[in-house]
Amino acid sequence: MKRVAAAVAAVLCLLAGGCTDPGPTPAADGDIVLATGSDLSSTGVRRELIRAWERRTGKHVRIVKLPDTADAQRSQLLAAGQSGNGGYDVLNIDVAWTAEFAAAGIIRPWGRELSGDFLASVKKTTTTGSDGTVWAVPFNTDAGLLYYRSDLLAKYGYDGPPDTWEQLRTWSQRIMAEENAHRPADEKLYGMVAQLRPYEGLTVNTLESVWASGGDPERTAHLAGALQQGVYALKERLRTIMPQEATAMDETASRQWFAEGRALFMRNWPVEYASVAEKLAPGRQFDVAQLPAGSPEGRHRTVLGGQNLAVAADAAHPAEARSLITALTSARSERCLLQRGFAATRASAYDGTAPACDLPPEDARREEDDGARHGAAPAGQDPPYTDLLHRALDDAAPRPRSAHYATYSKVVQLYVSAYLTGKDDASIADELAEEATKALSGRGERGG
Repeated sequence: MKRVAAAVAAVLCLLAGGCTDPGPTPAADGDIVLATGSDLSSTGVRRELIRAWERRTGKHVRIVKLPDTADAQRSQLLAAGQSGNGGYDVLNIDVAWTAEFAAAGIIRPWGRELSGDFLASVKKTTTTGSDGTVWAVPFNTDAGLLYYRSDLLAKYGYDGPPDTWEQLRTWSQRIMAEENAHRPADEKLYGMVAQLRPYEGLTVNTLESVWASGGDPERTAHLAGALQQGVYALKERLRTIMPQEATAMDETASRQWFAEGRALFMRNWPVEYASVAEKLAPGRQFDVAQLPAGSPEGRHRTVLGGQNLAVAADAAHPAEARSLITALTSARSERCLLQRGFAATRASAYDGTAPACDLPPEDARREEDDGARHGAAPAGQDPPYTDLLHRALDDAAPRPRSAHYATYSKVVQLYVSAYLTGKDDASIADELAEEATKALSGRGERGG
């Protein structure tokens, strides 16, 4: 654990330094400049929604694509905002960054209230959790789901997915024993795959395990007991039903294992649904469910993902920026997003009361990047998991709303990865609870 502590100290120094190149400053002109980590410049439903706003207003939106990795995106936006001349009007940011960007003064307050029928869980990502000021507007959201081989469960007499993590483990062990008794060694079936590589996915999986073990998503300090149970549960699954390779898996790698028929269950986002449906071998069947609960009476907790839109503090066109954000997050737009495979942020998109999506049919049917990645339904139809996703979002919770979340996440990744890949260490829970709580408060960054 001394090596882990040293690594944590090095990361904290790096994160606190803030010496990052802000990147090229967009030229000053009449364009509304939108900075985003996703390529919205060619096709896709989000780009089509932007084009619709351009047609209505006569304005032009210029997309500035940020680096590919989330860490690099965050660093560039922070550096540009703190320099005071980033040249951006609208920022498309990860929901976990809202509190940090607000504290850093690089986004403008949106207002005191967020009007509209945004989901209650999603609205929490737009505030810092303190005075109630709204700093951003939900664009698209996300919730972790349990993918499962429905054909194998039915073969062994299970008529639906497991309700608790303990059921998932015991069902997996039984089916693994039966299946692997007559499978070649290179076709071994595992019980589950998930995202346990030391990146944001590991933080998400850790939080979900801690919450299932009694942790409270609303607390800004970790209870050592729940944290200990949560990380222990992750390691038990790794020991008993998961391949060791899971400690190097992200969303894509775990989806590949599941689609190849090498895992009975998978924790992943709805984004992978279409890829699994396309690549799962003929004759195999799968479905999705909410993540298991910690107990029969517990909630099916998942971490909220997604992106929020915010007005940059130094925006040259703040009124137009607000107009664009309002249009992109309207009830009609959210309905379009849902039908094209994104998780919508408004209740009306799920209950059918939102206005119909009015994108031109040729654009709505186009085969393009967003649809291929996000598993869009046929034009005009909702994805098959729509009702399930709505329930999952109701039970979901945001990651800790702290200006120091990035530091916190790195601390969790370093400690939990060391625990999962090393020998048992009874001090892990106490040390992680202390360091994670310090990181959330900002004391870790100051060395205190």
